[in-house]
Amino acid sequence: MQFKTIILAGSGHAHLEILKDFTEFEVSKFRFLLISPQKETYYSGLIPRMMAGDITAKDMSIPSAHYAERKGFNFIQDSVQSLHLDQNAVTLESGKFEHFDILSLNTGGERIEIPSESPSQTVYLRPFDSFIQKWQSVSESLSSGTTKTFVVIGGGAAAVEVATALRIRLNKNFTSQGEVHLFCKGKRLCESYSEKISSKILKSLLAFKIHVYLNEPVQQIYDGFINTNRGEKLKFDYIFVVTPTGPSALLTEKINSKLQLSGNVFAAGDATEMQNQPTLPRSGVIAVHQGRHLAQNLRKILSGQRPIEFKIRKNQLNILITGEKKARLILGNLTWEGAFPYSIKSWIDKRYMKSFS
Repeated sequence: MQFKTIILAGSGHAHLEILKDFTEFEVSKFRFLLISPQKETYYSGLIPRMMAGDITAKDMSIPSAHYAERKGFNFIQDSVQSLHLDQNAVTLESGKFEHFDILSLNTGGERIEIPSESPSQTVYLRPFDSFIQKWQSVSESLSSGTTKTFVVIGGGAAAVEVATALRIRLNKNFTSQGEVHLFCKGKRLCESYSEKISSKILKSLLAFKIHVYLNEPVQQIYDGFINTNRGEKLKFDYIFVVTPTGPSALLTEKINSKLQLSGNVFAAGDATEMQNQPTLPRSGVIAVHQGRHLAQNLRKILSGQRPIEFKIRKNQLNILITGEKKARLILGNLTWEGAFPYSIKSWIDKRYMKSFS
């Protein structure tokens, strides 16, 4: 008997949801392949805590390959290099050719780089694997106790949390004289939130002694410094680029409302852009919701039914770290900052990590 082949390319948050959702009995009926260049996946929600010094990289690592194999998936340590949709096949980086009946892509977006004369001091948040490696040298330099100046480029929730985590780490290392500067090209921070919430986030950052520059796009990184709009030369020890990624080079078209590129090809996460939709935030929360929806649609196609539309939740729950043991909870137009939101976030993070044990 010929089994249908379902390929999951990439082990991002969306595909982790599929791994969790499908039972071993369901998987045994088909030939499921998980193809990923790494055997582990880093949970993005814990990156700020790692940077703050609360946990290690190992504490935020999900053994995605081991978990997949335990559920009956076949794991291939490789990456998809090109698609052949007319042949229902993919070419892997190793040169191997794999056919599929259904393909789902969760391979991450393409990093948009800023010209830099300081490559060793320029740290990109994505992809997470390379970020973790680069962070080790930053962490070692922090242990020296010398005064540091960090610059963060970006205006979204991730950039806000990275800037906050760096400030926490400086305070913990008794280098309170160190500085954190956040450069945002927009008129306000976190533009996907209401103006009221954006204003509150700005006030929290300023109160935490983070310097914020609005309407300040950074288009060039020089040798250890950047230029501000005011003509000032701001020197740094490390500069962190926390800007959105672009869609994957594998995807030449936007996906539809059912997360389809074509009838039997799906995609989710940072790799994608959706038709007739405002730009979705590049976040783990969105990817998780897309993953749960993908699991439903895979089941429908495998049982001969039609896939259904993915509906974006109007009120997404987000919790951003805003200080030592403090966070801001955001739900629609409601927001609350304090120790309790931090406790909620810690509980959510622990529950998520435990779901893969």
